[in-house]
Amino acid sequence: MLSVGKNKSNNGFLLKELVKRDFVKRYKRTTLGILWSALSPLLLLLTMDLVFGTFFGRNMPHYTIYLFCGLLLYNYFSNSTKGSLSVLYSNASIYSKVPVPKFYFILSQSAASFINFLVSLAVFFIFVAFDRISFRAEFLLLLYPIVCLYFINLGIGMFLSTVYIFFRDINYLYPVLCRIIMYASAIFYDVNILPGIMRRLLLCNPLYMCIDYFRQLIIHSTVPSISYHLVLGAMAVFCMVFGWFTYYISRDRIALFV
Repeated sequence: MLSVGKNKSNNGFLLKELVKRDFVKRYKRTTLGILWSALSPLLLLLTMDLVFGTFFGRNMPHYTIYLFCGLLLYNYFSNSTKGSLSVLYSNASIYSKVPVPKFYFILSQSAASFINFLVSLAVFFIFVAFDRISFRAEFLLLLYPIVCLYFINLGIGMFLSTVYIFFRDINYLYPVLCRIIMYASAIFYDVNILPGIMRRLLLCNPLYMCIDYFRQLIIHSTVPSISYHLVLGAMAVFCMVFGWFTYYISRDRIALFV
């Protein structure tokens, strides 16, 4: 029993150190450090607001917040999944010599990306306040899409990092797929300009559902339906289970390909 407890303690310490390492490495030798987590989405928001605000935001209330919702969650999704892409491959020199669970490296990358997201989220709420949107108790429900997106990112990250070991071309394919996902998530345009069948197809995209959840709650003061919660939760569970299964069935062969 003491041995089991000691192993759990050691694993917890290792995971914490890996998260710290991945977070520090992201901003190593930069002048502004973690402030880039806030500045990067702000610069992108300013650019896209100037470009697309004239076309799509002219008759849309709170367009800046509408756009920020999309950019905030898309950047989190993109940074988390892209960061996980080569994490197993790049850390092979560690787990090939030290008996450590390989998925810890995926978990640490995911946690580091989540910390960056929280910094951007704080800036987002400052914008919400400046746009004179009143804060309500219902905002606590935003924890639901945030948790769902965390597990979606983690599941996709597990899948990508495992596939990368055996199929390196994914490194070139995935950025293209991310671009397609961005346009399929209605980040800068109003979904009402799309025909009905296209709007229904958007609901097959879990990232769009998380973005839409934010917009419904913050801009329109509407709590999504129970069925909306169930579908989004089911998508998060599916991504997590699928990613874990892909990693689990391949974990013993990973060391042979790195």
